[in-house]
Amino acid sequence: MEPPWATTAAETGQGTTPPLPNEILTEILARLPAKSIGRFRTVSREWSTMLSSPSFVGLHARLANAMSRCRPRLLLTPARSPSYDGYVYSWRPGGPLEKLMRDDLRLGCPIPNSKPCHGLILIRCSNKGGYLVCNPSTGTMLALPDTYAPLKLTVRRKSAGNLFRIPLFWEVCYGLGYCSVTKKHKVVRIFSDPCGSASSCEVLILDTPSYWRPAAQQPPSYYVDENNPAVFVNGYLHFFIYEAGIITFNTTCETFGLLKLPSPHWQKPLLTELDGCLCFCSEEPGSNAHFLVFLLRDHVEARWEKLCSIDRSAWPESERRLLQSFCIAPLCMYHSDDGRKKIMFGTGTLKVFVVDPDSEDAPEILFTPDGTIIGSCDDDFYLTLGLFEEHLGPVGRTIEEMVFSSPTTKAWSDVLKWMPARSVSELSLVCREWRAMIMTDRFVQSHVIYANLNKSPRVMIILDASYGLYVDLKDFTQPWALVNDPDLLCSQPCHGLNVGSCGTWDFVCNPAMGYYKRIDIETPNDDETFFAGRIGMGYDSKINKHVLVHISYKTKDLVTREYKLECKLRYVKEKLWHMVDAPPIPVADMPPAYVNGKICWMAEPNLVPVSLSCKIVAFNVDADKFEIREGPPCGHNNGRMFMLQLRGALCVACSDKSTNVIDIWMMQDIGSWSMEYHIELSEFLPDYSSENTTPLAVDPNDGRILLNTGRSLGYYNPKMGALETIFRVNKYCLKFCPIICEESLVCPLGPL
Repeated sequence: MEPPWATTAAETGQGTTPPLPNEILTEILARLPAKSIGRFRTVSREWSTMLSSPSFVGLHARLANAMSRCRPRLLLTPARSPSYDGYVYSWRPGGPLEKLMRDDLRLGCPIPNSKPCHGLILIRCSNKGGYLVCNPSTGTMLALPDTYAPLKLTVRRKSAGNLFRIPLFWEVCYGLGYCSVTKKHKVVRIFSDPCGSASSCEVLILDTPSYWRPAAQQPPSYYVDENNPAVFVNGYLHFFIYEAGIITFNTTCETFGLLKLPSPHWQKPLLTELDGCLCFCSEEPGSNAHFLVFLLRDHVEARWEKLCSIDRSAWPESERRLLQSFCIAPLCMYHSDDGRKKIMFGTGTLKVFVVDPDSEDAPEILFTPDGTIIGSCDDDFYLTLGLFEEHLGPVGRTIEEMVFSSPTTKAWSDVLKWMPARSVSELSLVCREWRAMIMTDRFVQSHVIYANLNKSPRVMIILDASYGLYVDLKDFTQPWALVNDPDLLCSQPCHGLNVGSCGTWDFVCNPAMGYYKRIDIETPNDDETFFAGRIGMGYDSKINKHVLVHISYKTKDLVTREYKLECKLRYVKEKLWHMVDAPPIPVADMPPAYVNGKICWMAEPNLVPVSLSCKIVAFNVDADKFEIREGPPCGHNNGRMFMLQLRGALCVACSDKSTNVIDIWMMQDIGSWSMEYHIELSEFLPDYSSENTTPLAVDPNDGRILLNTGRSLGYYNPKMGALETIFRVNKYCLKFCPIICEESLVCPLGPL
């Protein structure tokens, strides 16, 4: 097949001018940057096919990176710079600093965890967590699933009697390799616990419709550290293990082996690749002391060669001070202008220097960010720079794109999305394709809608909020196991998750799947801080993330009506809170309700002016701001008031203790209110009174209202005025706290 750019003399319109030979045109194009090749692929289908062929991709990788053998090109991610502009840069010795790609994913501090592996690199996002595979030369990225908070690192309680799953892993280490037989990239991760008593290995093959799967062989039980990422050399991934050596992983047959470390080795051990060999570095104890570099010249015999011992104490004071860093690591071999072979190093401050391993000369500083567009960088314990090579290799499609491109998989998705969460979780073990489908965000978001459609409320009892212990109401046979906590309050479910408060701490949970995360609120001065409003949770539909909003009082005086509010926000998956503008009026110390993109609190009646109607403070999740709404025409004088969501609408329940009645007002689309339910409880005293009864949910099948008193649960039929008690504890038992949960696979909670 001739290249699409091949033309004849007649076609050029220049009968006497011969065209360039196809080989020359191919050679010219193969030397262009990968982004230029990407633009040429849009010329026609023929061009796209030819420029994507394995033969051209291989030729391009050889020719476009020919200069890198003597002048390596570096990738710089200056996120530690105070003037960081959100770009990833590239630089070559003797050349200018160039903007390479935009950090559109807002990764926090992206750390290149590997050297280029057939054009791809593994990136760890240190601030927000998670791993990505990236091709910097084309600017494409692929977020790897289940890497922010891997399930194997997350506490999961299957039942009240099973607190923690076994084994409980605490550490995970990742590596990116390549299988020369299948021509596929593999991401490999090893889990371990601090005692080294257990370990597990999982493999993810890029651009295949499957999820993480167990490796063909499981690793020996050693402790691996995420801060020492695996190094890929000669078909093997190498994982550093403390006090034991190196675990090797064959990316073809997926078997493990062990390598001994060279001697002596001191502090700050580091694995990398240098001159085509596995490289091990360590530092002698003490500041600016010897830095040892070893190369594994014979992998079979495990023969290490001491490449050099760099005595930094002999460096001039100016170089020693400039290159002082928490992290110093070799990047590659460097050929200087005089033909000598040197070692190029990088530092945690984004500086680059070279050292001659055969001499004691002072280091030659090649690059420092000071004075450039990057600016000076804060020191880091990890390198935020690495090697870069031109390559046309794709990062692959997302799992969601692959699995839902199959009509069969889409059909099974439509069946499984109606099933309970536990059943779906068990069916994820049927095959790799099912597991890949079930773990996608698309299926999880679809499941939480359809699995709860027209279902009666599922009620669970909280046995212990501090450990996240729940039991289904139908299985609750041990009232003596309850933990009495009068401050315990829980919200209604929000897209599969519940949020609750318990004294001075909060929690987020998915009771259906046994997931739980405690959230401790920092209080600099407990004597002057009053908590208010309880924590609220909403859902940002634009980015498909749960949002937590916490409001607290810094000062609160009911006599003078003076107060000072503080409000902060965070996504459930994140750890850091962000301050936002406080609401314009104070909020009451009661749980909020989330409806139609807004988290709504009742205004504090003792701090706002007296009004015939109550005020509602609503936080718009999409706009990140508060607004004030008029409540229904009822006040706080007659009894309790609280907010809830019923049938997808915002409701306010108002009790009247003089008549023992609860009226539930519902907000209509136009912002007006109508009294939707009138609950008369006089007939059901003393079990149910307006002062101890709280509506929880409405059964969509028959319209009955679920009521809770802390000692009894019952369904009230508003049409018949009848009440059926479905659960009751005797007078000798503690009060219980029910929680309404949804069938949901949503588990965006961090590790323990």
